[in-house]
Amino acid sequence: MRADNETLELEVKMSFKTKVAILLVATLITLVGFNLIASSPALEIMKVGKQAGYEIIANVLAQAHPSAHRI
Repeated sequence: MRADNETLELEVKMSFKTKVAILLVATLITLVGFNLIASSPALEIMKVGKQAGYEIIANVLAQAHPSAHRI
């Protein structure tokens, strides 16, 4: 069985390529996981809500008194 300091030395000697590979795999897993959580119907609901918000703002601006916009 290895001593604790030998295990620590092996962990410290991890190469830069290994660290980058682990980072890339973790990023890929995160992106795939997020895409599975945020399904297409959920994104469509968000788009519809955003469009409704734009329509509300446009309606309020259209009903504003024209003299309020004079300089």
